[in-house]
Amino acid sequence: MAILAGWLSKQPVPERVIEERLLRMAAVLEQHGGERALVLQPGAGLVTFAQPFAGLTAQQKTALLDWLPGQQTFVYRRPLVGWHPLYYARDWPEEGDLLFASEIKALLAAGLPCRLFPPALEVIRRYGFLPAPWTAFTGIEVVPAGSLLRWQQGRTLVSELHDYRLEIIGATGEGRQAEPGPGPDAPPLSELDAALRAQCERLLSLPTAPLLVLTAGTGAAALCAELLAHCAQSLRESPHFLQIATLGFPGQRRAYAPAEALAERLEADFLAVRGVDAPEYWLATLSALEAPCSQSFPLALHQVLHTAGSESGARLALIGLGARPLLAPPPPLPDREHAELLLAYSTLLQGPAPSSRSQPSEEVQLWTPEVARRLAEGPRWEETRHARRLVHKALQLPQSWQRWRYLDLHLRLPDLLLQSAQQLAAFDRLTLVAPFVLPELLETLAVLPPGSEQPTRSASPGQPPDPLSLATLLADYSQSAERASWPATALLSAPVRSLAAETVREREMPLSSIGQDLLAETLAPAALAQTGIFTAETVERLKKRSRSGRVPRELVLVFTTQLLCKLFGATL
Repeated sequence: MAILAGWLSKQPVPERVIEERLLRMAAVLEQHGGERALVLQPGAGLVTFAQPFAGLTAQQKTALLDWLPGQQTFVYRRPLVGWHPLYYARDWPEEGDLLFASEIKALLAAGLPCRLFPPALEVIRRYGFLPAPWTAFTGIEVVPAGSLLRWQQGRTLVSELHDYRLEIIGATGEGRQAEPGPGPDAPPLSELDAALRAQCERLLSLPTAPLLVLTAGTGAAALCAELLAHCAQSLRESPHFLQIATLGFPGQRRAYAPAEALAERLEADFLAVRGVDAPEYWLATLSALEAPCSQSFPLALHQVLHTAGSESGARLALIGLGARPLLAPPPPLPDREHAELLLAYSTLLQGPAPSSRSQPSEEVQLWTPEVARRLAEGPRWEETRHARRLVHKALQLPQSWQRWRYLDLHLRLPDLLLQSAQQLAAFDRLTLVAPFVLPELLETLAVLPPGSEQPTRSASPGQPPDPLSLATLLADYSQSAERASWPATALLSAPVRSLAAETVREREMPLSSIGQDLLAETLAPAALAQTGIFTAETVERLKKRSRSGRVPRELVLVFTTQLLCKLFGATL
């Protein structure tokens, strides 16, 4: 993760003043380790922390950061997949200034007011995560994935840098689906194999050990683990540097079996992390994410990262995040979480009516009158420039699955999955590796249509062939003689069995996982009245709905928001 902070001003602010503010931000960032470098000049300052394995997850075609002091120009490029979030505040402390950092806590340490942004809470309730460019704090934004932040002589601009090409638009204006690969001799699965092998060779050449692989035993991460072991054997190196870590819940002993079998087959160490049952993990999770949650995915991921990293002493963790949005079919409507997200995406594409600000009665009562008033009068995320651009491009795609995938790759993949995972990994001084979001793979995999039971290879006369489905490619892959030398795990299991799928689907959690004392203290009427965000009556109804042992997503949002305010000292 890129770790840096800076302050730019069009005024000749003395270097000692800039240095004092930068050192306050550096005191927050240096907790992640790395070698510090400080650059000062009148009106500008930058502090960075070099990480030993930053190149593994940089995954961008151009440098992240450019500073041209002679032209008073600063440029930051965020990779399209969502690595390396950069938070910034415009016109602070003076008009034309730009304060930025890789963590919100660093901005707050510099003196930025810590005030909660109520419209962001409503977006989390509706989408299940907080899309860029919004954050949970007023006046602080994040550079969207695939965008460029430019500050030049007191002006701050954010513009699109890279984008996915799910369709090629011809000169006649008619669209056609993009070809899955450069030609018949280089099908997508061959490119997948080549890219994964290249990533494994880079990992094998590193002097550090061990390498954590976070997987449920099947799916994308397991495939990478098998390939790593195969590459190590072909290079006559020991595969014992691998450690397989998985996550389960009390009473689910059989859930560990696939991961345990994978570790035994690869002769790797095995670690099973049981349950999300420690209240202090919520504190650490929210401190790392710097935003409320409405589902248990970040909490579960933090526990497995923290516990596995602490037990093994590893500094590298490999995970299959990214495979599911790229390779899975559209989510089934019976899945409530994905059905709600699909509805939110559909509403975004169709354009909400003016009356869409009204909500069901219980949701209205969730907010206090003051917060409800701010929501009614405040901005809507769907009206941001970033959201409008995504909708405009998504509507140009002819297929519904293309529109879903385009929004998913721009929103859920970077803003929920990858950004959260990288923030949580950095909190425990781990470098995260996600092979399936390599740029060379994204351009190939993003155009593949969802797998079908009877995929079609041929096309009508005069028509270009349809992109091969993943199901067809997987069948060819498993039957290929040249690839029979290592056991390919079924990629089609990734949407169901991978760690990412398991934790994302844990949208509701056992009440005991929060901890009764912490829950009671955080959701007490006095605590709710102190923050002034949620009504005590509605929270009490949500708590009564939790007596069956499952917690509604709205209550998770209330709890994590209350806890975030306590951790950061945030107010309305």
